[in-house]
Amino acid sequence: MMKDLIKEKFGIHIRDMTSYLSYQSFQTPNSIFLIVPVPHLTQTELAELYGMSQYLQEQRDPYVSTFIFTKDGEMTFEDGGATYVLLQAAPRFTNRSFPFGAELAEFHQKGRGYPYEVKETSRIGQWKELWGKRLDQLEQFWIQKSQSKQLEPFEKQFIESFPYYLGLTENAIQYLADTELDDQPQSMDSGTICQQRLSSETWKREPLIKVPLEWVFDHAARDLAEYTRSMFQENNTFNEIASFLQQYEQVTPLSSFSKRLLYSRLLFPLHYFETVEGYYISSESEHHYFENKLDHLLSRSAAYEKFLGAFQEMAAMRGGGYAVIPLVNWLKRTP
Repeated sequence: MMKDLIKEKFGIHIRDMTSYLSYQSFQTPNSIFLIVPVPHLTQTELAELYGMSQYLQEQRDPYVSTFIFTKDGEMTFEDGGATYVLLQAAPRFTNRSFPFGAELAEFHQKGRGYPYEVKETSRIGQWKELWGKRLDQLEQFWIQKSQSKQLEPFEKQFIESFPYYLGLTENAIQYLADTELDDQPQSMDSGTICQQRLSSETWKREPLIKVPLEWVFDHAARDLAEYTRSMFQENNTFNEIASFLQQYEQVTPLSSFSKRLLYSRLLFPLHYFETVEGYYISSESEHHYFENKLDHLLSRSAAYEKFLGAFQEMAAMRGGGYAVIPLVNWLKRTP
């Protein structure tokens, strides 16, 4: 049992196990502990994430959890063939007083000061290659499925919808390539600590715990784009999205390079890729979830196009015109 293993490895007696999001957790009078599986991370990646968490602790970020080492000085431990780490955080149940955009900008400012080299968990400058590889893999799968005679309803929708999302992905890759050719990064465009996937729910939970295993080292536009995407998916108004970005820029104004990077990432239909990939790696009992998700996503494809068109108009108006945010003509919003 996990309780016995934690006592053996860490000397911590657990009375009751509970959960925090998807993680097993337990509490002591002064701390919350998370038991986080790390099957996908190498020791080098874990060491880099440990370094980032230590650095942010030194920067007095109150919500960052810390790695707890075993009695033997190991960062990880095994249970039933699976690998885990144990994280500790303070149980802060206070409501934060800063607007979220400003809070995120402050976090990125701290992260830009990280003084050590990051290799394995860095995604700086890799988007184009990663998107291209992901697109190639899904296209090969689409060709294979297109030749199948027996298809599930989800697969029929995938076959019909993929050419559209292929075109959107190619637009995103080209927009990113043009940005890297035509624009120059500024000081605020240096790498920082980001979430793998920042959503509108990530930092709103109470108690808030920032989990280093959910981080990558990347451009701040990653978090800005993914949070903006999630706001659209959660049916936030365009004014709320604009307000979030304004809050951020009151702390850290965005360069034209940042704005173009942000927009290229919004063009990339990550939500589509994650839905299709999720269906094929999930168990049959989970297929219904991804079927519903794809239905919803496809029903809102026109709304997302309209959102992309409105976003580029807003960014151009606020940031010096289409010279700063080049226009994607086919997305130009109709009255």
